Amino acid sequence: MSELELKLKEILDPIADSNGLFIEKLQYAKKGKEYYLTIYVEKEDDTTTLEEVCHISELFSTRLDEIDMIQENYILDVSTSGAEKEITDFSKFSKYIGKYMYVKFKNPFSGLNDVTGTLEEVKDDMLVISYRIKTRTKTISFEISNIAKANLAIKF
Repeated sequence: MSELELKLKEILDPIADSNGLFIEKLQYAKKGKEYYLTIYVEKEDDTTTLEEVCHISELFSTRLDEIDMIQENYILDVSTSGAEKEITDFSKFSKYIGKYMYVKFKNPFSGLNDVTGTLEEVKDDMLVISYRIKTRTKTISFEISNIAKANLAIKF
């Protein structure tokens, strides 16, 4: 994070916290001709509603206007990470037990480069995921350290 992004996060964190949310990601960047301040907010239980996002967006906007730290005109974009959000904190895998997810391995494991399935168990530094191949359900256990990327997924 840039120094500006860190300062903005420090200022906005208490607002999010007092509304039962946390800032998962904050980014200030130029996209095309426009500058964007993009803020992803979440609740611990991942049940953030549209009303909560709209409310916190208004609060952030008011506070950002008060402090006036950004010189350029910018677009404020507040949202959640969505249904297929990336899991960036691997230490919190246990909160996703029972959830459907996609995991890409750093090194192929059991003949697989990746796996999409339901997180069944987290034990020490291992994950257990059940996944389907045609009509069979299989289970795979692998080390968290072998994960290159993990996302929640939508089951079709």
